[in-house]
Amino acid sequence: MTPVPPWRHSFQTLGFAFVSIGAILSMIGFIGLNTPTNCPASGCAYNPLLGLAASSFPSGLTLIIAGIVVMWMVQIESRREDRGSA
Repeated sequence: MTPVPPWRHSFQTLGFAFVSIGAILSMIGFIGLNTPTNCPASGCAYNPLLGLAASSFPSGLTLIIAGIVVMWMVQIESRREDRGSA
């Protein structure tokens, strides 16, 4: 049994952190985008929190995709190393 290289666990942890933080941001953005607002007839006042919530949804999706790609690349490289050592 060969020892596991330390980079493998580091990048798997990084990918998992990206997915976790991205999921939280996506949930916050989804809730923020679906929050009903009651505006007067003259229009709504600018609310920076709604802008922040709306921008966190695509940011969260981007982090989820980046985390999946990082974990996928670690898996591919692990298989390549395992094949090369056998």
